[in-house]
Amino acid sequence: MSLTLILDKSSFQSLNYAELHRLSCYYKHIITPVLTLEILGDLSKENKAGHSPSEERVKDFARKLFPGETIINLDYRKVVLLDLLHQRIPHDRMPIVGVETTSVINGQKGFKVEESEEEKSIYKWKEGYFSEADKELSKKWRRQTTEAEILDRLKSRMHLKAKNLSNAEELNEFVEEHLNNPSFQDTLLLIIYQNYDINAGKAVEINQKWISEGKPPIKEFAPYAYHCLKIDTLFLFGLQENLISTRSTNIVDMEYLYYLPFTKVFSSNDIVHKFLVPVLIKEDQRFIEGTALKEDIKHLVKTIKELPLEDQKKYYLKPPIVQESFTFQLWKEFYGYTVNDHLWNHKPTTKEKERAKRKFEELHTAFEQNIEHGVDIENADFIIRQTNIGKNDPCPCGSGKKLIECHTTEDEFDKEVFIQKLEDIKSGKIELDIPINKDYLDQCIGNLKSGKLPFEKIKALQK
Repeated sequence: MSLTLILDKSSFQSLNYAELHRLSCYYKHIITPVLTLEILGDLSKENKAGHSPSEERVKDFARKLFPGETIINLDYRKVVLLDLLHQRIPHDRMPIVGVETTSVINGQKGFKVEESEEEKSIYKWKEGYFSEADKELSKKWRRQTTEAEILDRLKSRMHLKAKNLSNAEELNEFVEEHLNNPSFQDTLLLIIYQNYDINAGKAVEINQKWISEGKPPIKEFAPYAYHCLKIDTLFLFGLQENLISTRSTNIVDMEYLYYLPFTKVFSSNDIVHKFLVPVLIKEDQRFIEGTALKEDIKHLVKTIKELPLEDQKKYYLKPPIVQESFTFQLWKEFYGYTVNDHLWNHKPTTKEKERAKRKFEELHTAFEQNIEHGVDIENADFIIRQTNIGKNDPCPCGSGKKLIECHTTEDEFDKEVFIQKLEDIKSGKIELDIPINKDYLDQCIGNLKSGKLPFEKIKALQK
């Protein structure tokens, strides 16, 4: 089941490690690129008395982003371009991800999801590794989002005529009328090119396509690009009509709204989100304030902890039946979830687990040997996604404990990571400036795996 959810930073920060882990059991947490930038922005915050150092804060935030249970959506600008080029954007409230390769294996079509730059960065931040580029980006982000007068200056330069709008509904109605004006559609395309970094070559290609199709309304020609432009227009006229404040961080908050089409549930505590989201979400979507989500998940964590250990595991992938729970009610509404339905109580047998594991391994091995192009991603039979799991991430067994507190120790984990690095050096995935004796590497790897070469000595040498 994929009950997709987007959290803005205010909702994300309010949840502790245990609550975010429980949330990720019942929702597919979609991470927006803007959330990773907001987290990184804390790297250049001034340290205050009584607060942890900025690097520790970023590391703690990153450790609450669990790679196995989360996925990062493509940057909205890339999705806008895909939309304008008529590469289909599914409207199924699911994230749009980067596709590295596609393949057809035994008549089954599938694709492999690439690890995004944001995911690679998060994995480094979890361990406290921050590059100079990370630090410079953090400083730039902080400057852009904390400049007090930035929106005041924007508002003063707009020179728009007041419309005397008094609420979000009137604002939304006015903006839609403005954007759907037939005589304004060619101008809208130009604004889209400028707003979302569409280069001249692509703009010419898109223009030709638009003209060849009879110059349809942008809302029909490129629905996602229209959605983003609508968000920007709501923001500008909301500023003009004093319906949205000139708080500098409102620019950042608005960026979360670009990703609304890719989720069923959106949660935030921010004023601008509470104001606009109710007029933007569709009938199959829900908005929940961050404080309400916090209380709901906190209550579920408490309820499950009070159960015997064996019963706790029952609710690893499905919520407990708590009638007043927002999460339970959503599962009931979207999936028909009930306590007695055998579908929800089915436990995979050992044979079923082994068969699924063999199937995955077959697909993974065969995939690299059968790369094809032109696979219709929307109708794929399978998806392969590889990701890194850190030692402080939740154990995949569903215990709720960290990996190094459950199925392995910190030393065992570090040893496996070290062996993997040696194997990556041997295969060429990691390049070194010095020549490598592959036979010697093979010998080291074999000795580490067999225990003939104690890893403790390696750790001492590394230090």
